[in-house]
Amino acid sequence: MKKLIWKPSTVSWQIHLVIAIMAVIGLVIVESFKVNVKQPYYREKVLAARYMMKGMEILKRHRLENIGPINKVIDPMRSGLIGVLTTPITSTTVDIDSKLTSINPNWAAVIVSMLKEAKVKNGSTVAVSLTGSFPAMNLAVFSAAKALNLRLIIITSVSASTWGANIPGFTWLDMENVLHGEKFSPYRSVAASLGGVQDNALGMSEEGKTILRTTIRKYNITLLEYQDMKNSINARMEIYYDQAKDSQIAAYINVGGGTVAIGSFIGKKRYRAGLNLKPSQKAMRIESVMSRFARNNVPILNINYLKTLAQNYRIPIGPKKIPKIGQGEIYYRQEYNKAVVAVVLAFLLVFLFLFMKLGIGYRIFIPQKKSVKARPPEHMV
Repeated sequence: MKKLIWKPSTVSWQIHLVIAIMAVIGLVIVESFKVNVKQPYYREKVLAARYMMKGMEILKRHRLENIGPINKVIDPMRSGLIGVLTTPITSTTVDIDSKLTSINPNWAAVIVSMLKEAKVKNGSTVAVSLTGSFPAMNLAVFSAAKALNLRLIIITSVSASTWGANIPGFTWLDMENVLHGEKFSPYRSVAASLGGVQDNALGMSEEGKTILRTTIRKYNITLLEYQDMKNSINARMEIYYDQAKDSQIAAYINVGGGTVAIGSFIGKKRYRAGLNLKPSQKAMRIESVMSRFARNNVPILNINYLKTLAQNYRIPIGPKKIPKIGQGEIYYRQEYNKAVVAVVLAFLLVFLFLFMKLGIGYRIFIPQKKSVKARPPEHMV
């Protein structure tokens, strides 16, 4: 016959307290021994970031040699990729913090991460819409594409918002030409629009429009200039698919907030910053190049709302120094040490078994008195 030990039906507060203390100690141990875990595609991310840094150095050198000195107050990182407040080819107003946030080689690593999450394979064909407003983000796209050996089909909106590539003679198309001439990348735009309001520089001076047209023609690029937005979208889609030929377009990357590229103000709000694998039906109803691709189940990389994107990927906003390559959560992420978690969990389970199941806690914390009410547990048969 087996012996049964009598135990009280309730657990004393002393035992509850000890268990709680041990659990808290276990939590502190687990939190104190986190480890930095290398994130997927680390090698490709670092390679892309290094490419971007090299591209930044090429463009900085060209600006100093051919355009003029860099204003240290406006561009404390002396990147050369921050433009001026206004010129004849300035389209809209954007705060300078967004532009300073873009001066970070680790953005190339972020774009690699998005492309891989979208399951874009090395060597794939990708449709791209670039803008003069964020030349550094254009460079990040080039750098990520170079690291993954992607083929890009590029259409550029040439005008730029404040502090972007808005210096005549140093537009994005000029930068693109410099990068190509230095054999930094094989990428060139196949077509370009004036950009700005309605993608045709609405409200811009004739002087500004002339500068934009002249720049586009200088590089023998197809000029896209339509009064009707639908025709402009159709023309872009035709170029993308004609250039792709028999290749499937693996993703669409949009930099900036061009009306034709992403849609009206409402359309811009309905596509979130970053990767959009399954946009909402409301978003896809807004007519734009992005919606056309989304309806065909093409992954969307929306490089827009840069501060939001920076917060999502733990990228510093408005830095004063160029961040170092390889630092940040895009490369390493703190995670719990699985071995420590397993040991702490095993200890707590053993502790609970001893204290609760075997009644050791009762023997320790319940005083042993000689009275009938407080006498120790008796064996029962």
